[in-house]
Amino acid sequence: MGVHRRSIVGALVGCVTLSLSGCLSTEAITDRVKAEATDRAGDELGERVGIDIEIPDDPPETNDDEWRLYEFGAGEHYEYRVESEEDGAGVFLWTVEDAGDDRLTVETELTYEEGEEFARTVTGTEDEIFSQLMTTPAAIFIGSGLYSPHVAANEGVYVGYEWRFGTEEGSLRYAVEDTASYVGTECYVAVTEINDTVVHESCLAPELAFPAYVAYYDDETGETLLEMELVEYSGSE
Repeated sequence: MGVHRRSIVGALVGCVTLSLSGCLSTEAITDRVKAEATDRAGDELGERVGIDIEIPDDPPETNDDEWRLYEFGAGEHYEYRVESEEDGAGVFLWTVEDAGDDRLTVETELTYEEGEEFARTVTGTEDEIFSQLMTTPAAIFIGSGLYSPHVAANEGVYVGYEWRFGTEEGSLRYAVEDTASYVGTECYVAVTEINDTVVHESCLAPELAFPAYVAYYDDETGETLLEMELVEYSGSE
């Protein structure tokens, strides 16, 4: 069985899960790499987890505190242009308000030009909000990040950063290849490849809780399955 990506529906509910030699997922791999990221030793890490992993040595200094990783706050508003192979063009909104007692209220709305609509308002901690929305169409937004292990380990990213692993069945590569700008905010363009085919692209900004741009591609045809572009943003209070 080779490396493959599950259906786009599975990808949008939580993390995109990639099977490698059975049942390894990007979440499991990232957890292992996060635990070992400070070792700065690809060979030692590979021996410990039993996978051929290559990570860069001594990345440049970055402002680790800037990376927010889904840490949205009261007063933030995100508006995305959405293009889905299945549902066509649409708009996604994510608005956050303070609910007091360390809780937030999030209003979400997903509307397609063809008529499909979804709206939900939830209140709770960040974890509670994610839990309530993961089984709704809002998961299209929540599960869109695919952050690199070094970002998740609070070590930042830079153009030229690359992380990969592989077995006899196939390979996975994550790389930061360029920078771009959306709504006046610079972000890092990152791609995920399976067997040398790009299946996911995103643009990650330290100042934003969510990616400024996301695209999923069919791993066989290369066609775009889903595209999301941030077109409006207002900051937290």
